[in-house]
Amino acid sequence: MGRAKTPAADTAGTAAAGRDYPDRPLVGIGVVVWRGDRVLLVKRGRPPRKGQWSLPGGAQELGETVFEAAVRELREETGLEVEPTGIVTVVDSITRDDSGQVRYHYTLVEIAAESAAGEPHAADDVDAVRWADLDTVNHLVAWEKTRHVIRDSARQRRARLRERAAVESARLKPRRAYARLMRSPLGRMIARPWLDNVSIRLLTHWVFPMSRAWAAATVAGGNVDAFRATLRLDRKSVEPSRWLRSSLKEIDQATARLAAADRRWEEALFGSGGSAVDAVAAEEERLDAANALALTKLRFVFFGRSHKLAACDWAVPTEAEVEARHGARLADPADAYRLPETLPRVTESRIIGSGIGAEYWLRFDSPAAEADSPCWARVFEPAGTVDPPTVIHLHGICMERDHIRAPLREIEVYTEQGIRVIAPEAPSHGRRRQPGRYGGEAFVAATPASTLDHMAVHVREVAVLTAWARRTSHGPVGWSGISLGALTCQLAASHAADWPAAARADALGLYATSEGIEEIGLTGEIAKAFGVDRQLRAAGWTEEMLGRWRPLTDPVFPPAMGAENVFMVLGSEDRITPFEHGLGIARRWQVPEAQVFIRPQGHFSVPAGLMVDEAPVVAFADHLKRL
Repeated sequence: MGRAKTPAADTAGTAAAGRDYPDRPLVGIGVVVWRGDRVLLVKRGRPPRKGQWSLPGGAQELGETVFEAAVRELREETGLEVEPTGIVTVVDSITRDDSGQVRYHYTLVEIAAESAAGEPHAADDVDAVRWADLDTVNHLVAWEKTRHVIRDSARQRRARLRERAAVESARLKPRRAYARLMRSPLGRMIARPWLDNVSIRLLTHWVFPMSRAWAAATVAGGNVDAFRATLRLDRKSVEPSRWLRSSLKEIDQATARLAAADRRWEEALFGSGGSAVDAVAAEEERLDAANALALTKLRFVFFGRSHKLAACDWAVPTEAEVEARHGARLADPADAYRLPETLPRVTESRIIGSGIGAEYWLRFDSPAAEADSPCWARVFEPAGTVDPPTVIHLHGICMERDHIRAPLREIEVYTEQGIRVIAPEAPSHGRRRQPGRYGGEAFVAATPASTLDHMAVHVREVAVLTAWARRTSHGPVGWSGISLGALTCQLAASHAADWPAAARADALGLYATSEGIEEIGLTGEIAKAFGVDRQLRAAGWTEEMLGRWRPLTDPVFPPAMGAENVFMVLGSEDRITPFEHGLGIARRWQVPEAQVFIRPQGHFSVPAGLMVDEAPVVAFADHLKRL
């Protein structure tokens, strides 16, 4: 821990005598200095633990408070001015010689502090200084007690910032209460299988074609020729009418407005300056801009259907192309989702208040070579919790939470149960959407290579978020997901047995799940709605060819957290992620019967039903809290 020096007035000989083989413990001060999400480390210049990375600090002087000692030591050793914020813990540092006699004995009071501006430099008996995130701390700091103190300080600091954000007057405005509607008689009527038939027809004939046209408009720059070229439409079929020019101009302006709002949002939440009021205003502006851009899709509600636009701008690969990209992984499926030795650094945004308690964002570079964008995740943290359990909840295909200014109901239920939720944006969605494509289109357009890419990327990102969750809370960690999110979670669970313990979940919640890339791709209703089945067959793909890749897409291994910690919600009328295959997972994994909820619903009515009857989500949350 911190270097316990004797008072500066002592001679070197007296100092050495006072430290070595003392007749009583010496009081030392260690200081955990934070700047953003990084902590200050110093390399010791003298014993004990000379040459090791540790925390700055030294001996408390007579007549000096522990906080005064912390400020003085930081100024002497690094030149930094700090503001102490509290006591982290007290640590005993006892070092014995070869004969077992106590050579050093310090009682170390560990102080948390925030750093003022300026850069530290090595002074006094410090050989080097550096800022380090928590991942780097784990690699640099040899003494486990020091790592433990830093982790505890990080948790205490996050709780303090979270509580401050929760009571600040600047907070996000309330979200729409969709659950109230769904609990009404009308909601119970909606959560029935007829919803699936209607939804599939709407998606096929209206939503996908509309979204194609809208996505093309977002990259057209208001230019009719560019719009036509993206959609591969000729001049005769698309006249440069006043309506079209007006629509393209409106969407171009909305796209630019969101891009500008995103830049201001990133500076306000991830930058070093600004106030809580600025951060909340930037988040509200971004959400409003995202919602406004999403609503401009309605400009093309008739255009897509009238011009018979395909659901996707298809780019189905050949078998040889998929082999070249993923064949090496298929050769050793058990090793296909191995994590890198060093996980990427996770950056945390400013914490802002909301009706839930506190919210913030995480970002990091994906650890998968197949990724073409960093990972972003929103964190919902309920007020009044200490070391909360965490659920990493993955969304379904084409879902854009920010565009409707509301989290999924499952997220709200988790937070109501005192659980922190990490909600990542899946590849090809949200900020990760490819230019000229709508959210989720890229996942479908180049299947099966895009499916393999998606899983290779997002499964590993779940591991990174899990490790971060364990660093920032002592509570257990669960994975849950709906539809595509459930497929990703169960694949992660199937491959996590060989991951480090910190990257594995304790429980698994799967909503509307299944298995079998060939069944979903060629016979599932969502595949037919997109036209995936026709495109795959046109490109020469058969069920047998697709089935060869099942080891990379299906949960072929048992769940790492054990079947007793798995919960499933299945719709007996689900024809999109076929029910019988989801039930097959439950039986093959031997999931306890009481933890498999089967409802007379389809794929879309299952999540709607969870808004009417939240019992399965609450059961999963209760189980996680007991672990």
